[in-house]
Amino acid sequence: MKRFMRSHAETLEAEAVSWVLEDSKAQREKLRRERIRHFRLARDLKLDVLGTTEMDVLEVGGGPLPLSDILSFRSRVVVDPLSDTYRKIAPCRDHVAVKAEDMVFNSEFDLVIATNSLDHVDVPETAVTRITEALRPSGYAAILCAENNAITNKHPAHRHNLTDKVILKWMSPTFETVWSLTYREHGFRYGWVEYEGRRGQPAFALLLRKCTGY
Repeated sequence: MKRFMRSHAETLEAEAVSWVLEDSKAQREKLRRERIRHFRLARDLKLDVLGTTEMDVLEVGGGPLPLSDILSFRSRVVVDPLSDTYRKIAPCRDHVAVKAEDMVFNSEFDLVIATNSLDHVDVPETAVTRITEALRPSGYAAILCAENNAITNKHPAHRHNLTDKVILKWMSPTFETVWSLTYREHGFRYGWVEYEGRRGQPAFALLLRKCTGY
């Protein structure tokens, strides 16, 4: 994993600018585009068949439109350091303005979701540790990210280059892989950026189950 040398404050500022748009038409289009993608994300991560109705859900870096909005759940927390900013454009129900690395949850959730967010955090490995701590035994982690995003979609908000191999290196001692989609094995892509003559960057989607803590 290669880290680009810009501060986390700069990363957050760039992410906020990408969401809070002065042009109202562009703002509506941005929100519409992101929301409609969520139905594919839920399918790609198998959240549409996981059965989340009785689950306590934590979403990390949910942005103004969390993926968990389209799921049924018992309770939910959405952690995003830009939550207060996002309230300018969306209600941000259940949001908590805190960094992923600063979360303090001890076996409180059945499902943690992180889609296109771990490449934005300050220290991804620490964020993964906090996700692990937040999950109950047999809880699920659903992680999706564009692969090597700081290279394939150069933007100041894309701070880290992550791959499924990096995530699994950190998580495999504690989690089994229930489901995976990768560019390497399945040609899995996500997004609108052109890559090798097609729209959609290389990406990975992982659904992992915590096997420790019983």
